Amino acid sequence: KAMAAVRYAMLAALAVNSVAFMGSTMSNSLTLMRSSTSKTCRAKPACVRTKVAPLRMASSTDAQYGKSFTVEATEEHTATVIWLHGLGDSGKEWTKLASAISVPWAKFVFPTAARQESTICEGATMNSWYDITGLGVKELRADEEGIRKSIEHIHSLLKAEIEAGTPSERIIVGGFSQGGCVAIAAAMTFEQELGGVMAVSSWYPRGVADTPTPANKKLPVMLCHGEVDPIAKVEWSRKAFEYLLDMDMPAEGNVYPGVGHEFTPAEVTDMKEFIQRNCPPTFTVKIQKPLGAVMEEAEYPLGAVKIGSLKEGGNAEKSGKLQVGDQIVRINGQLVRTQGFDQVMESLVAAESEVELKMVRPIPDRDADWASLSGEEQERRYKDAGGVIKVCSDGPCSKQGAKNVIRWLKELTPPEFSVSRCGCTGNCGNGPNLVIGGKGKEDRVLYGVNTVGKAVKMLREEYQIQTDPVVVQRILNPSKIAEFGISDELVRQGILASVTIRGSFETNRF
Repeated sequence: KAMAAVRYAMLAALAVNSVAFMGSTMSNSLTLMRSSTSKTCRAKPACVRTKVAPLRMASSTDAQYGKSFTVEATEEHTATVIWLHGLGDSGKEWTKLASAISVPWAKFVFPTAARQESTICEGATMNSWYDITGLGVKELRADEEGIRKSIEHIHSLLKAEIEAGTPSERIIVGGFSQGGCVAIAAAMTFEQELGGVMAVSSWYPRGVADTPTPANKKLPVMLCHGEVDPIAKVEWSRKAFEYLLDMDMPAEGNVYPGVGHEFTPAEVTDMKEFIQRNCPPTFTVKIQKPLGAVMEEAEYPLGAVKIGSLKEGGNAEKSGKLQVGDQIVRINGQLVRTQGFDQVMESLVAAESEVELKMVRPIPDRDADWASLSGEEQERRYKDAGGVIKVCSDGPCSKQGAKNVIRWLKELTPPEFSVSRCGCTGNCGNGPNLVIGGKGKEDRVLYGVNTVGKAVKMLREEYQIQTDPVVVQRILNPSKIAEFGISDELVRQGILASVTIRGSFETNRF
């Protein structure tokens, strides 16, 4: 018992002092599936919180489970994210994730698991979605009964959110470690179409959710994993990724070099983009038939239909609300988001003289090379995006940090701002250099060192973008942030497993 107490003390100390925040790169095996999207209707910077989001505690729908904590949207609520903590943690400990991700139209719900004895923690009682008996992949998901019980609880939260008025396709479920496993299982087995699911440092719930329900056969899935995770091996995410692709599901995956079983700011950025892409700004418009619009299949999500062009003088153009690239979500209240081109056209034809369309305006794809975009798409971004930033990404500039510059600028600008690699092949010298333009302004090139600082100054003065000081500080000092998963028992065990007596003195990991 004395040794166990010492061991837990060491784990706690290591967890509190742990820092492993660094940028993400794409693994060769985990290929990111992104679409070429259009502009957005948002006008306010996403990185600036216009007001403090209130924290609300609500009773669980199941007395056995703990409290759920809700962080309300800071603007009009049109989407919800339900996030599940890991072993031994609580929903309250993760509430700061809402402000870190900062999607103003999204409400965040952080439920707390039931308190029960944990086999892997020597019978200690703690918050746990299900019992974990060991660190092998089969042991991590052996308690199928416990997993199914937690699935029922999460399904009850989803149904309550839908009954409160949030459309099912505007709800994303996610989780860290053990919570990620339950999140995938709950999303895959839900009977209504969801907006997506995210799993960080987790594993696939084989035997419980081997195939999705018909409603979620095109469910977007994002897997994030530390490359040196000693608890949940990165190979497990790679296998899960391939398994999902074999089922033709739109999966994407990020691997984070040097990261163990922990949570990083780079994952926050990737999660934010996932939420924005799958639950972008939404609006409703009523239009008389004929619409006067040409419909096309959208690249993302699978089965979606977008406006390809507007007929001059047609009813769609006269509405003043629709733009090329907007996607149809519902027709007269009927969900058609991923039903495919033929089904959408049938629903439009069957509609009465006036059609109510629920639309989304996708966030511009920030991972495409500018040179790879069509001339039409480039012109559209210059005209309708909040602004355009192109970052030189040739060989010399890549060595000088072009990838980090792109990631930083994506964090500092609102989602409607186009940020992309320029796709050039020239040598820019002391780069990475930036080109800033759009919104009726001529292109300006920023050369040399400190291009990010120059860009921030220009964005403030000429584009009226008030960059969030907290975000700037996080970018400048990423090693000073250690906020998430501190109470997670598997994080603590992962930290202990990833260091040696010698290494703990010679490295700056902590």
